[in-house]
Amino acid sequence: MTTKLNTLKLYTIAALIVANLPAFAQDTLRTDWVDVVKAFKPILSESMKIQSNPNPEIPETQTPVFSYEVPEKRMDGQPTLYTIKPLSLGTSLLPKLKNNYTKIGYGNYNAPLFETYLNTTRNKNVQAGLFVKHLSFNPNGDRQFSNNTVYGFGKRFLGSGILSADALYYRNVVNLYGYNTLADVGPNNNIKQKFQTIEGKVGYQNILKDTSKLSYKLDGGFYNFSDNRDVTENDFKLYGTFGKRINGNPIDIKTGVNISNLKFGNTEYNRVFVDINPRYKLNMDQLYINLGFNSTFFNDSTGTTFYFFPIAEAGINLIKNSLTTYVGITGNLQRNTYRSIANENPFVRSAGFRNTENSFEMYGGLKGIISPQTSFLLNASLANVKNLLFYVGDSANLNSQKVVFDTKSSSVFNVKAELNHEFGNQFLLGFVMNYYSYSISIKAPYSMPTFTTQLNLGYNMSDKFLWKASVLTMNKRESGIEVAPNTINATTLKGFVDLNLGLDYRYTKNISLFVNLNNLTNNQYERWVNLPVYGFNVMGGLTVSF
Repeated sequence: MTTKLNTLKLYTIAALIVANLPAFAQDTLRTDWVDVVKAFKPILSESMKIQSNPNPEIPETQTPVFSYEVPEKRMDGQPTLYTIKPLSLGTSLLPKLKNNYTKIGYGNYNAPLFETYLNTTRNKNVQAGLFVKHLSFNPNGDRQFSNNTVYGFGKRFLGSGILSADALYYRNVVNLYGYNTLADVGPNNNIKQKFQTIEGKVGYQNILKDTSKLSYKLDGGFYNFSDNRDVTENDFKLYGTFGKRINGNPIDIKTGVNISNLKFGNTEYNRVFVDINPRYKLNMDQLYINLGFNSTFFNDSTGTTFYFFPIAEAGINLIKNSLTTYVGITGNLQRNTYRSIANENPFVRSAGFRNTENSFEMYGGLKGIISPQTSFLLNASLANVKNLLFYVGDSANLNSQKVVFDTKSSSVFNVKAELNHEFGNQFLLGFVMNYYSYSISIKAPYSMPTFTTQLNLGYNMSDKFLWKASVLTMNKRESGIEVAPNTINATTLKGFVDLNLGLDYRYTKNISLFVNLNNLTNNQYERWVNLPVYGFNVMGGLTVSF
């Protein structure tokens, strides 16, 4: 029975397998499949939510009850006062000024030097100072000279102004060593030239608290200038400068009188100058204009003459605060005195006295700054001048110097260039160049150069070594020697380079040592005809400040 059942199961399974075999065959011709396309609608089933109702408890609060007692204590009612010390600048912010110094030195050519300067300490009411100097060179031969200076000043600061006074004594002695040494010149005093100046000045200047008010400065002065050849010059001046602003632009007027008296032997020459010189300056954004005139009433033994010179200058700022171009016209009457001539050329023994008239001068140029430490100037001018002053040798007076005037109208063309650089207190540079061209009626511009340069340098090395140097150059000059009245033999003065070097060594804050080397090229050139300068010379010494 069991065998029959198993056989029946096998037959049944085999029949099922055979019936399903067509399902595994590939049939590409079936058409009973249907594709249904419609929009998808997502359906979320209902979520099961947990029912929760919060029931927070309300806290119970109770106001605290404090119970305490403040002990009773009686305070002392007597006040205690403290004095507060006021603040002040203190002396530490105002260090002691070492305005006083003394310098002592010595050099070759038997050259002693003494110099001292004394000044008052800080004082809001008074300032005063005194300067004394002696310098002399005493080489072998006749080229000795001596300079002595005593100068004092004082100022009184008032509530409304400043009262000032100055006094000067100056003595200069030179020898006329340009003479022919083979000639008999007599006693030694014949070649000695002595000049002496005694001068005093007083002045008063008001202090303005309101710049719209009138400002003024009054000055009076007198000097006596004399030599050892019975020539004396007395000069008195009284001047005032008044200023006021009109619509923000300044107007100034300088006026005064100058009386000059010259005595030589039994001859006396008097001159009177009365000046009126107004100025008005108009300032605009990029433009400025200066207007005015110089005028002088001149009186001497020949009569009275009135001189009038227009003044005008206009400038435009090409680059604001950096570059300015300007043009202008000017003129003036230059007083030639015995003192001014002898200060320029101390070997002058005879001099005529004419005023140099700069009747009309045109000028123009550029000025500005290259950097905050560097500035420059370029200027060209053409002047029409009468009574130009020159110097020649005087063979009749030991080959001293004599003044020659070009009494006719002359013209002078000048080109000037300047460069200045200052780097704090560490480095200084100054350079000046001048070129001159003369159109004159006399044969030559005697003793005057046509090209000069001057260079000054200073270097501060760590406030310990202070270096300084200067270089002066001058081209050759045409000069002459007067051998007879109105007869001048021409001569030529060579060009030169004068190089100087100096060093100050600060040993301490109060003591320093110095050495100066002058004319390093040892070039004994002639600045004036037949009068060579000293060759190389060295001077050293000590400076004490206190």
